[in-house]
Amino acid sequence: MTRVQPYADILSAGDGPPTRVIEIGDLTAGIAVPERGGVRFFSSEPRFDGLDGTLFRTVEQAARAARDKSRPTRLRA
Repeated sequence: MTRVQPYADILSAGDGPPTRVIEIGDLTAGIAVPERGGVRFFSSEPRFDGLDGTLFRTVEQAARAARDKSRPTRLRA
């Protein structure tokens, strides 16, 4: 299950949308910080470092990318 939760009000951009915590199951993948053009993802776990600093158009896109990163890779025969 992926959860996207509001973070503390101190990190919100004034009257804009709040910073969101992205969780994949029991693991905190990172935070999505609003900025012009979307949200920037900051990882909090090494497996999500490949997404660190990426600008996504929406929080949902950031959460989807984190969810995809958390899935084990399948090896092809």
